[in-house]
Amino acid sequence: MNTDQLLNELETNQLLSLDQRSRIEEYNRHKPVSLYGYIRVALYLSITSIIGGLGVLIYENINTAGHIVLLLVLSLLTLGSFLFVFRQGLPYSSARVDHQNPYLDTVLLLGCLLFLVVEGYAQYQFQVFGTRYGVATLLPALLFLFLAYRFDHQGVLSLGLSSLASWIGLTVTPNELLVKNDFTDISVLITALVFGGTVTLLSKILAIRNIKSHFNYTYLLIAGTLFLAASTAGMITFDSWKFVFSILSGVGCWYFYVNARLGESLLFLLIGLVFGYITVTYLLFSQLSLEFGAFFGSLYFLLSAAGVVWFLLNFKKLLGKTV
Repeated sequence: MNTDQLLNELETNQLLSLDQRSRIEEYNRHKPVSLYGYIRVALYLSITSIIGGLGVLIYENINTAGHIVLLLVLSLLTLGSFLFVFRQGLPYSSARVDHQNPYLDTVLLLGCLLFLVVEGYAQYQFQVFGTRYGVATLLPALLFLFLAYRFDHQGVLSLGLSSLASWIGLTVTPNELLVKNDFTDISVLITALVFGGTVTLLSKILAIRNIKSHFNYTYLLIAGTLFLAASTAGMITFDSWKFVFSILSGVGCWYFYVNARLGESLLFLLIGLVFGYITVTYLLFSQLSLEFGAFFGSLYFLLSAAGVVWFLLNFKKLLGKTV
């Protein structure tokens, strides 16, 4: 329903006078438009285009251009990006920092992505890390986590957490498992559970100590979702341990619900409910016989559809909102 339709309905129901409608229409025609969000989207799209263009450039000229020259140019761009943010950025603070330079966040993200390009190119062409792939993932993880806290950037924090998870996965995962691409191995799931649980707990401790407490959103979104995904996969894959994994999934869903109410986050609420629904559904149908399960399934999913409708009507109450 657009603005005109809404105004027509309000006027038809005599909830809006003609004078009030005229003033609302006048306001809508002359209200100021914020360009901040549009500019940020354009900048992030530009970064993506630049990184993609550099990848194409390297790919098409890999046999003609000098590798040292390309690597040197990329390294200078990376170094220039980091020098810019260190010169323009405000000092570190445990609270939220709003930098005065509007381009600092974008340049920092560009520098981090360029660093990954440089590292990947150097490893592919010159094997600078040899077969020590763990070092290649640990180095950007430590760098990005430092930069994320130094310049208060949650996007860079996401890159750091992803790199850290990759490093831990490479450290504990046998090479044979990587070759077979079978990530349902119990060691992988346990690693994901430990990593997700530990990082989520650490983020809570930092939030209590008021050390970048707003980072808790990113920590929970990445590490908490990984914890729920691993517990759900373990419940489905390892039948003998399904109740243990289901309890872990339930704890994770409850934690997401608590944080959803604290932050009034619909996303956290949806994540907790979706994984909780998967857990309950699997446990329920895994205990039923095939014949009764087929009969009960239609009723169960009909009730699930009704539950979705109820959720859409009452999700604000679940989040603790009064309006």
